[in-house]
This record gives sequence, C-alpha cells and structure tokens, in this order.
Amino acid sequence: MSPDKAPLSVVLATDSFLIGDGLAALLAGVPDIKIVGRVRHHDDLPAMVEELTPDAVIISIRTPIVTTMATVEAARQLRADHPELGIVVISDRGNGFALELLRGGASRIAYLLDDRLPGIDTVLGALRDIRAGQTVLDPSIVDALVARRNGIVIDDLTLREIDVLEHIAHGLSNRGIAARLFISVKAVEKYVSVIFRKLELTDQTLVDRRVTAALTFLRAQNGERPMPPLEPVH
Repeated sequence: MSPDKAPLSVVLATDSFLIGDGLAALLAGVPDIKIVGRVRHHDDLPAMVEELTPDAVIISIRTPIVTTMATVEAARQLRADHPELGIVVISDRGNGFALELLRGGASRIAYLLDDRLPGIDTVLGALRDIRAGQTVLDPSIVDALVARRNGIVIDDLTLREIDVLEHIAHGLSNRGIAARLFISVKAVEKYVSVIFRKLELTDQTLVDRRVTAALTFLRAQNGERPMPPLEPVH
C-alpha cells in the first residue's frame, strides 16, 4: 500500500471525555483514518506526537480564553517542530485565535468552529485536505481574513497581549497582572503600551484608556462591532 493510500494516523486531544469519545466513535468506522492515541490535557500532546509520529492531530478546544490561547500557542509550536504534521483545530472561538495559529504559514492547518460543523464529514474532509498540504478554514474565518474588519480589533494583538488585555478587563492592576502571569511589572507596562498603540488609544487625559481597552475586549468576545476611537474632550 502506497503512503498516500495508507490509513491516516491521528492523535485526538480533547479537554472533554464526551467530545473525545464522540470523535473517536465517529472516526472508528472510517477505513482511511486510524486513531493511534488520545490525550485529555493538551500539555501531553507534544510527547505523544514525538512517540507516535502521527500524520495529524485533532485538537478540540472548549475552554476559557486563557487556556485556549495556551493551546493555540502549543499547536503553533507543534507545527514548527513537525512541519509535516497536519493540525485540525475544532474550537468555539474564532477569528483572533485562527489568525494567530496561521501566522508563520497555513499549510496543513484546518480551523473549524464546532457550532458550525454540519457533521463528521467536514472533519474527515479537513483531515484528507491537510494530508494533501491544503488549508481548511471555517467560512466565517475566511470572511474575516478577507475583510480584516474595518476598525479596531483585537485580532492584531499577540496571544500574550490578549492575555494581558483580558486581565485588564477583569480589573487587575499592572502589579496584579504581573503576579498572575509571573512576569515583571515592567514587562506588563510594556505590553499595556503596545496594546494601547495597537488599539489606537492615544494619550488622552480625560479618557480612561484601560476602561476603553477592556470594553474593546469584552465587545470582541461578544461578537460586537469595535468602538470607534474616542475623541479628546476640550
């Protein structure tokens, strides 16, 4: 059997037993797909990929935003360490995380939104397409890539910057963020300055930039349109 005809070996990484069992059961009867391993904690995925050298991994993410960012970051590292590995991400979070995953190259990457999956055939199609070196994206993510949304969005922030911004939205001070993320206060100050610049929050004495940044984050999470830049009050 030629390599192209051999079953595609897959490792499942899901943070939910229910989702993991469902995917495993649905894929079990597919002749050209072979589940060779499963992990529940995404931290265990790199070691399993090293051990089993699968053709692809399916990563299902339905977790808080901070964990989602860490998982996407781990997926990027997997791609860097294993360029031939296909990666299928099934998530309930879209544009910003998909764009972060695609930075540095989109070959053999699929990003699907779980609430828009019509059935297992979409996952199967994604696995087969990435085996051929293609990229598969949910249509809404394609729209975001094309439009890049007019206005200010958090998509242009890095994972760490989004992490800091989320903590700002939770009301933490720079010192509190530093303690939570185990980084220096100076590092947080630098991140905050970059966030303000990317969100086009100019230095205005009568506008609280932290509140505006927090509202931008919360509106993005709710799928709302970004706020227009605030004009200084004279």
